[in-house]
Amino acid sequence: MRWTWMIAVLALAGSSRADEAPSCGAPGKPPCPLQQWMRVNMAAPMAKGKNEELAEAFDALVAMNPRPKEWHNWNKFAKDGAAAARAGKEHTAESACGHCHRVYRREYNARYRERGVE
Repeated sequence: MRWTWMIAVLALAGSSRADEAPSCGAPGKPPCPLQQWMRVNMAAPMAKGKNEELAEAFDALVAMNPRPKEWHNWNKFAKDGAAAARAGKEHTAESACGHCHRVYRREYNARYRERGVE
C-alpha cells in the first residue's frame, strides 16, 4: 500500500507542467498573453503618467481573474490600484501591482501562463 501511494505521487510529480519549459514569458520566448497585455495597458500608461488609462486597465483586470471565487485579493488589488490611479497616487497604484504579483504571479504562471486575455 505504501509503495502504491509513493508511485502515484511520483507519477503525478513527473507529469507536472512545472517541469516543462515555458512556451512564453521566458528569455528567448514571446511574452505570455497577460504579460503582453500588462506591458501595453499598464506599464506604458504608468510610465507616461496616464492615470485614467491605468485606472481603466486596473478595472479590466477584475474580469481577468481566473479564479474569482478563490482569489478575492486579486479583485481588491485591482480596485485599489484603480482608485489610486484615479486619485493621482502613482506610488500607491504601483504598490497594488506589487501586492498582486507577490500573491498570485507564481501560481498564475504555473496554471494559466498561456491563457488568453479578453
